[in-house]
Amino acid sequence: MKLNYFAASIPSISHPKNNQDAYFIDEKEGVAGVFDGVGGLPHAGQAASWAASCFQTELKLESMEKAFQKCHLTLKEKGIETFGREGATTAAIAKIYPTKETEYLVVWGSVGDSRVYHLTSDGLRRSSISDSLVTQALEKGWINQAKAEKIDQATNLKGLNEIEKGLFQSRNILTQALGIGVFQPRIGKFKVKKGESVILTTDGVNDNLTDKEIAEILKQADKDPAKALVESAAKVPQSTSLRAKPDDMTAIVLKFEL
Repeated sequence: MKLNYFAASIPSISHPKNNQDAYFIDEKEGVAGVFDGVGGLPHAGQAASWAASCFQTELKLESMEKAFQKCHLTLKEKGIETFGREGATTAAIAKIYPTKETEYLVVWGSVGDSRVYHLTSDGLRRSSISDSLVTQALEKGWINQAKAEKIDQATNLKGLNEIEKGLFQSRNILTQALGIGVFQPRIGKFKVKKGESVILTTDGVNDNLTDKEIAEILKQADKDPAKALVESAAKVPQSTSLRAKPDDMTAIVLKFEL
């Protein structure tokens, strides 16, 4: 089975010369990651770049969980040393382990609202869990899973009460990030087969596009699915869509083919 990597990243229309996302792909090690420097911090882009470099090094030596903890401390130290304050970024990472000729194991890790998806013949499955106010409300029992999904994937506010509307409008507020405060990464694994894909996105992609739209774009993309995702997401901030949000946009697609 052959593994093909695709990546695309563009800056926000609000700061077109300063992309505060970063990513890396290491085909030899079978690992890739996307990072989104936390907005509002002057060194957000640098934090994302530091994280990309750190994970590319640490995942050659350490488990996913240990790499997260080491890179968390590295960002804290670098931020304070360089800028006098902690650096912070989101992260979504996937590492591929061949297990059979026709099946691989994917170990993923995430923090913040960058996401890990798994595309199969049955559709698109979101593997990661965003560290957002919507997730916090779900985990505290204030809303159920169906309502959390409706808020996260909303294209209009019909059927949402005032609190739920507020959660949608605040869905980009993070409850934790790499490099700042105390955090606990979300780590999981799943198996992939030929014909399937693993997708990593920063929130510029998954906030502007619904999961259904992401799945449809991937289904129709003939040559470069990562580019197709980013280009489609980039059109939304210039529209009247409820989901429109100017942001940096990054996607990596790992396609498992014959």
